Amino acid sequence: MLTTIHESDILEQYFQNLQRFGHLDPVDVIVIPDRKTPASVAERCAALTKRGWRVQCPSLEEQERYLGRLGAFGRLVPYNSDNRRNVGYLMALERGAEFVISIDDDNFPLPDVDFIAEHAVVCGGERELSVVTSSAGWFNICEMLKLEPASLVYPRGFPYNRRHQKNDSQIAIERGQVRLNAGLWLSEPDLDGLTWLIAPVRATGDSGKSLVLGGNTWSPINTQNTALHRDVLPSYYFLRMGYPVAGMPIDRYGDIFSGYFSQACVRHLGHRIRVGTPVADHRRNSHNYMADATRELACIWTLEELTAWLREVKLEGKTYGEAYASLSEAIEDAVERFTGFIWTDTTRGYFHQMAYCMRQWVAACSQLLGS
Repeated sequence: MLTTIHESDILEQYFQNLQRFGHLDPVDVIVIPDRKTPASVAERCAALTKRGWRVQCPSLEEQERYLGRLGAFGRLVPYNSDNRRNVGYLMALERGAEFVISIDDDNFPLPDVDFIAEHAVVCGGERELSVVTSSAGWFNICEMLKLEPASLVYPRGFPYNRRHQKNDSQIAIERGQVRLNAGLWLSEPDLDGLTWLIAPVRATGDSGKSLVLGGNTWSPINTQNTALHRDVLPSYYFLRMGYPVAGMPIDRYGDIFSGYFSQACVRHLGHRIRVGTPVADHRRNSHNYMADATRELACIWTLEELTAWLREVKLEGKTYGEAYASLSEAIEDAVERFTGFIWTDTTRGYFHQMAYCMRQWVAACSQLLGS
């Protein structure tokens, strides 16, 4: 599932990968266009369908009709926003997808890697897993990459107050069930704008292995090259961005917030998060890194306190939807206690609205699931 506003041959690359490894028949793709998406994208989708791959590219009118069925949530998905990714998630959930892979339109599969099989780990049963535990409680997934020049960098969304600390990691074998899988990226790893300005790197290789995060070891999870079991979808709402917070725009971290919140629900329900493979080739679209850093700064500040709280919060519920609703209520209470210059009344208002949207997301998922 992807959103795009660019002309690209990315679908052709995935078509070839799935064809090579025999996945064309069981795998569908949903492409969610926006107002800026060129008409040629829909034409490419139609051409691939004729070649034997089920590719859905709903027009804006079809998306509006679909959202119109979903009550309050249907009014919460803006145009010209990566938030429209949520339409694809809901469509996949309704059609009964066993699991969903979320990609960005500049993350290409490696031709010799079975992309689907690697992500299908989220549908497996309980088994032995290589689990990494960190003394600092955080695992830097960029350490799994070979970087040029050799540098210590951290993935976008990694709290700054947890960087450059002494961190002893240990790997042990434990049994568990993976329900969320985050693949890494060659070429241009997913770093924040500040890092791209100060310490740009290229990823030329990876460890070739995957690790499962320990019970108290966290990492940011994004929406590019990430797979989740269908049960997890009610906790994977892509959050709305674009609001002014403490005089700064808050943007470019909708996926990071959603990844952290879903991660909390995965842990609450006793499931596991895997990081590493499959690795994608990140041929990054054009970026203005100074503008990126400006739009990310408010998110960076809020995550400093939010992630510390998130590691300790106690959720309720026996399903992902129940746990996510519980989390939304806990967020509304927590932001009233957070301190620091970033936590203005406007910031708190933004998170209250976020919590409301989270609950409407759960309601939309429940409606589609018939419960």
